[in-house]
Amino acid sequence: MAASRSTVLPVALVVLAFAAAFYSSGAFVNGVAPTSTSAALRGVVSQQALPIGLVEGTSIATSLQVVTAAYWAVLILVTVPCGFLIILYLQSERTKAGMTPK
Repeated sequence: MAASRSTVLPVALVVLAFAAAFYSSGAFVNGVAPTSTSAALRGVVSQQALPIGLVEGTSIATSLQVVTAAYWAVLILVTVPCGFLIILYLQSERTKAGMTPK
């Protein structure tokens, strides 16, 4: 019965997805290749983009402190929900096993 299905809809969806991916790529790269003078231009712009005091205040130690806090947040925010779901599953299986007639 599944073999009698038409393949027009899946093919149309795949073509539509490829077309959307192709046309939306211009939003990120503006449809042009980078030029060789853009490297020098970026250097000038990047030097003028940030205030002087902000550039001097950055350090590796600050970035490592942020990364360490992010690691702890990910560890806790993954472990706690997964632990809850495992405990919930084990309790439901225990309850289901206790309800079976002997």
